[in-house]
Amino acid sequence: GLEHATAPASERDRLVGDATHQLGEAMYQRRQYREAAEQFLKVSTDYPRASRAPSSLLRLGQSLNALGEREAACAAYAEFNRKYPNANASTKQAVLSEQRRASC
Repeated sequence: GLEHATAPASERDRLVGDATHQLGEAMYQRRQYREAAEQFLKVSTDYPRASRAPSSLLRLGQSLNALGEREAACAAYAEFNRKYPNANASTKQAVLSEQRRASC
């Protein structure tokens, strides 16, 4: 709507990034991993400062692993650790356990 047109770019990016993450999450829950991965990648690439961006990288890795793309999943987890060293502890812990699960 118009209210977003007047929001500062950073706020608009945050809103769009979070909405894109939610779309990916809905696809992930339906086991549409390829489509989910595309949404999570978009958040990570286009909206790296969105509040859900760290979670999107985690979900990107999980989606790729579910598709049997282990090396790409491991690359997503490595990117998470490089890009978000100050992410919250629960997300960091989830990335660690997913790295173990994927044998990264």
